[in-house]
Amino acid sequence: MRFTKQILLAVLALFLAAPVCAHLGTPLPLLVDTDMALDDARALALLAESADVELLAVVTSDGACSPQAGARAARALLDALDRPDVPVGFGPVLGGEPPPWREMSEALGWSGLIEEKERPPGRSVDDDALLSAQDLLARTARAREGILYLCLGPLTNLASALAADPTLHTRIIAVYYSGSRPDEEPPSWNTSRDKGAARAVFASGLRVDPVRMGDDRLLRFDERLSNAVCALAKPAAEVVCRLHENERVRGLVESEHFRCWDETVVLKMLVPGIFSWERASGGAEGELVLRYDPDNARFAYLNLLSGDLSLREGHREPVVLREFPSGPADLRGDVGPVAAAIIERHGVEEWNAVLLTNELHRHLGVYSILGAKMGIRARELLGAGLDELIVESRAGTAPPLSCLTDGLQVATGATLGRGTITIDPTRSEPAARFVRGDRSIVLRVRDDETARIRREIGDAIERNGDLTPAYWQAVRAMAIRCWLEMDRARVFEEIPAGEGG
Repeated sequence: MRFTKQILLAVLALFLAAPVCAHLGTPLPLLVDTDMALDDARALALLAESADVELLAVVTSDGACSPQAGARAARALLDALDRPDVPVGFGPVLGGEPPPWREMSEALGWSGLIEEKERPPGRSVDDDALLSAQDLLARTARAREGILYLCLGPLTNLASALAADPTLHTRIIAVYYSGSRPDEEPPSWNTSRDKGAARAVFASGLRVDPVRMGDDRLLRFDERLSNAVCALAKPAAEVVCRLHENERVRGLVESEHFRCWDETVVLKMLVPGIFSWERASGGAEGELVLRYDPDNARFAYLNLLSGDLSLREGHREPVVLREFPSGPADLRGDVGPVAAAIIERHGVEEWNAVLLTNELHRHLGVYSILGAKMGIRARELLGAGLDELIVESRAGTAPPLSCLTDGLQVATGATLGRGTITIDPTRSEPAARFVRGDRSIVLRVRDDETARIRREIGDAIERNGDLTPAYWQAVRAMAIRCWLEMDRARVFEEIPAGEGG
């Protein structure tokens, strides 16, 4: 009996951990249900930058905010995130006493967001919140299939919609829920707020993934993370930064009150690879608890908020370093001033890959940097994390073109030692073929870019001589400029499988 119970628990863990939207070619339609606490707002900001989901609608429940106040806040937030296309609906008011933190939840941060956002003529925040959650859910579900449902508050709205239309569960493929199972003791706050709704949803036949972690295991939204978010200088990050400018909110950040409660459910949905199930210490026999490493979660959080799609399920965790350097004090004098601009344009993952490529390659070279950018782009197009690609470099063995291969290895994790990258000696072009499972693609540096690089290298040789100190200094300056200016989404030809040989 003991063995059977442990097997069942392990199977359950694998089932709930299985990603629903990892490595999708097209975004999955998503409905968000929220009670609009501050962590809900941060979760919506993460979703606004995600290419893995299509945000269909937002409905609000009776929790941290009242449904109507939550709907006004959600409308203001979505407008600030440049998502006026997403409709908002509010659910029913529940009986009983509201949570003691409601006054704070309804006041913190929202007023400035509502007042500062310029709205279309004749449209107010109140006008935007006139839809009922049940009507909006029913209308949206009738129009789409294969919907994901993300619930960050009580399950009231979903239970009501299922009661009104029992066939709704056939159109929802999974529910990600920030809370506990109704029979779990003690229940989470979202579950205890409307336990009847939780029982109804869990008994409906829907696949429900409850995500609950103790505060001691959660990523803190502290000064370190807050400052890193504000430094991203991305639209969604700027909105999150503004929401925490309120003096009272700043005090809570500084006192380390906030955890990434609801953001953790978004991370579980979009980046499941950072999570693991482990046996609880001191708990019931065979009990499994959900965990992640806070440093991995922080990295994922910032990458998602910056819109860096190269993260997916794999990311670059330092082996010896505590973190990758990005501040001017840690960098050479000619790189420090442009580091922030490079990270803002191309994301943290590309920054880290090119940084390591330069150290491996022992000098700043244009083709090695292009190799790193190419590897990151291939991971984006094939939905691959590190160590998930088989790579064939077509850059040959003669520098400077062969320098491309160094960047390819660092950016993809494919190495000669592992046998996951090979070099085709019959070719000599700035290109590579990437394979993930039954999918493959060839990327090649565009001809106009290759011609420009050759021209600039030729000019450097003419001015400074070949392989002189002055020549290498000119190449370094050119490489830094290319690092900053070359967009990996534009600099390569993307040749589908079968056309690139």
